[in-house]
Amino acid sequence: MFSRDKIKCPGLTAGAREVDRLLEQLPKRWAVYAYKHSRELLWVVFVGGTGTGKSTIYNALCEKPLSETGVERPKTFGPIVYAHRDAPVAADFPFDSMTVTARSLEGEAFSPQAGTAGDLAVLQHARKDLAHVALVDTPDLDSLEVRNRELVEDLYLLSDVIVFVTSQEKYADEVPFKFLQRIYRDEKICFLLLNKAEDLLASREVAESFREQGIEVDRNRFWVMPYLPSRPSEKLRDNPEFRSFAARLLADLSGDRALVVLQRERIRRVKKLKEQTRLLVDLLGAEREAAKNWLRQLDSFFQTVSKDLASQQEKQFDDESRDYLQEEIRRLFGKYDVLGKPRRLVSQIILSPLRLFGLWPQKGQESHKDALLRIRQKIDLTPIKAAVEKFNRTVLENLSPASDLSPLYRLLRTPEMKVSDEEIKAKIWDEQDKLAVWLEKTFQQMAQGIPKSKEWGIYSTSILWGGLILSFEAAIGGGITLLEAALDSALAPFVTKGAVELFAYRELQKTARELAKRYQDGILSVLRLQRDRYEQGLQSLLTSQQTMDELAALQRSLAGI
Repeated sequence: MFSRDKIKCPGLTAGAREVDRLLEQLPKRWAVYAYKHSRELLWVVFVGGTGTGKSTIYNALCEKPLSETGVERPKTFGPIVYAHRDAPVAADFPFDSMTVTARSLEGEAFSPQAGTAGDLAVLQHARKDLAHVALVDTPDLDSLEVRNRELVEDLYLLSDVIVFVTSQEKYADEVPFKFLQRIYRDEKICFLLLNKAEDLLASREVAESFREQGIEVDRNRFWVMPYLPSRPSEKLRDNPEFRSFAARLLADLSGDRALVVLQRERIRRVKKLKEQTRLLVDLLGAEREAAKNWLRQLDSFFQTVSKDLASQQEKQFDDESRDYLQEEIRRLFGKYDVLGKPRRLVSQIILSPLRLFGLWPQKGQESHKDALLRIRQKIDLTPIKAAVEKFNRTVLENLSPASDLSPLYRLLRTPEMKVSDEEIKAKIWDEQDKLAVWLEKTFQQMAQGIPKSKEWGIYSTSILWGGLILSFEAAIGGGITLLEAALDSALAPFVTKGAVELFAYRELQKTARELAKRYQDGILSVLRLQRDRYEQGLQSLLTSQQTMDELAALQRSLAGI
């Protein structure tokens, strides 16, 4: 059955407000359809504005003072149902907002009821002539209590026949009149009663007024009731107009006519369900298409801001980070430098006296972890934060729905949607850790992968060694383009066609390109995190494909009815 909780709408299209209206109506319409489809019980619902005498006419028809009447207004606070004791009123009642309570009218004294909001009071009788009918008195259409007006709306959905009661004072009031227009627009069977009328002239004026505003009153279902200042319910029973109304109503609800009315309402109810369910599916489909376009624009803005940030990052890199990488290269490849030991011995002999007298600083040993932490803490996050802020501003200016009632409008402005400064820092640090791990592994693999026969040629050549350092500096500081320039300018003039030089050159190119790419990806990962958060937010506001399929199945279930 229809579940409103599964249906979501971000509010990207003009039809989003219509989706909200449908979601208010369709769950109840489907519940009413299931309830009414399984039983043959006619619901006759009395509606009217405050002070029109609706409850008075209701009591007269039921031939009992069931609903409280009086000068104070309003008198009816909750719906009252006059139904046979065997009538299936309570079973599977479609509105969770109403509690159904039943009370027998047989063998006990009974006083008129005012009803209670949220409670459907079923007063049970044993009349066989009304065994298939439920007569319902409702709160006022123009009640100041929103809950009362909602009760009338719900009971209208259950109704098969409407008894609309108005008066000379109230017939032109906006709220009751609009409700009457809706009844006629829905083509429901409606008995229109002008109560408390002074003469027939008033009834002609009312009928003419309705006609001018598009309501063609059916003379066969229009009655005028006189004003009765005392004991009106009792006196109405003897009034010819009232007796004519009661006879026509009960005749239309008896025997085969009742079945015709039930079938007519079922057809009308199913038709309305088909229309509204199909409309909902179309509107939700339009939202999903709009979401795809929204994501395409989001990607476009993401690419633009990412490109700007990458271009900016290519022009700057921390010198200390570069020094660290150079040191790693020297450390990991130093074992292949056959002249390294003699140079270090000479260096120690020369520098020892200087260190002894404090003229040359002692270089301390630093762990990889400490070095990474030191370098990571000095990374300038300002450009990255600025890029995220620019991206967020672009999204709000170009992709936010105009209406502040839109779910997506509100979601885009929640604090949780924006990637915080703390998250930016944590993300960058995590990416730097990954980069360092990759570099360490790559250096080790390169060192292990160089054939012994080539060690001398590669690492005793100072030009290639310097080119290695230069290429990494270029990769980190300037990206692929500058790397190529560095390799070409520094190495190309010295690289021969020998296997040793070509091997070293290719290794430098491959490693440096991958390093540049990984570093850039790490920086852009923050923007990607923000972009993905927007996408996830939008997806959380869309109706799932499974639910769309379920709605389509509901449509098909009505096709043969």
